[in-house]
Amino acid sequence: MFGKRTTFGGNTPGVSEVARPISSAPPRAEVAAPPRRAEGDTMASRMRAGSEDIVDVRAPADAARDKEYFHTKSAIFNALIDSIDLSQLATMDQDAAREEIRDIVAEIIALKSIIMSISEQEDLLEDICNDVLGYGPLEPLLARDDIADIMVNGSQKCYIEVAGKVKLTNVRFRDDAHLMNVCQRIVSQVGRRVDESSPICDARLPDGSRVNVIAPPLAIDGAALTIRKFKKDKLTLQQLVKYGSISPEGAEVLRVLGRVRANILISGGTGSGKTTLLNCLTA
Repeated sequence: MFGKRTTFGGNTPGVSEVARPISSAPPRAEVAAPPRRAEGDTMASRMRAGSEDIVDVRAPADAARDKEYFHTKSAIFNALIDSIDLSQLATMDQDAAREEIRDIVAEIIALKSIIMSISEQEDLLEDICNDVLGYGPLEPLLARDDIADIMVNGSQKCYIEVAGKVKLTNVRFRDDAHLMNVCQRIVSQVGRRVDESSPICDARLPDGSRVNVIAPPLAIDGAALTIRKFKKDKLTLQQLVKYGSISPEGAEVLRVLGRVRANILISGGTGSGKTTLLNCLTA
């Protein structure tokens, strides 16, 4: 019958014990879990780690003075908008328009009898000129060549990345509407728009810097603005060799490949230097 057989050495039928085959294969090795990414590897953790060191981009001021400053600035800005012709201002060059705005703002301060020190008045004039002609509070950051990234998380938090380290700055926007106005000004230069119906937008600044904007309702705490800046003085393969980023032999291979216009695929994570290497090959 099925499942029964006679035992060896006897005729008495019985249930035999089926011997388990002994496998000659070595035991299966357990796959080691991939190493966990260090806490400082993510952008969010880098922001948290650097948030303790606040970089002074403008003159330091306490919270009370900031509120009073923004209130005064808003009043003067509204009076300025009522006093100038924006269409005519757009036809003027930057220097002439800036001087015109400074003269009008100085007259408004005198007419409203606003008491300000010379340094405070200069800061106010510069801020208003940046709001009208530029990108508002971001102008001092865009003027620095050592900054690689500018990350704005809402109107009250602005981070920068310098030498591979993310730090919190004291740059702030007046409110969420002020931040959205700056975002709209940036994306409108490339014929794009960003609003609730189109909350994600990619754009470029005139100098080639890459811009990404995420607006509400996708951004919960106000608009999120990221600007990836590029150095004015681009690196070369010789400099990469000097810094130890690549061997002289590797640089020569890349130089030959670029000269013969070979197809090259450049890949890597965020901030790993893909664009930098591409610029070196095309230099």
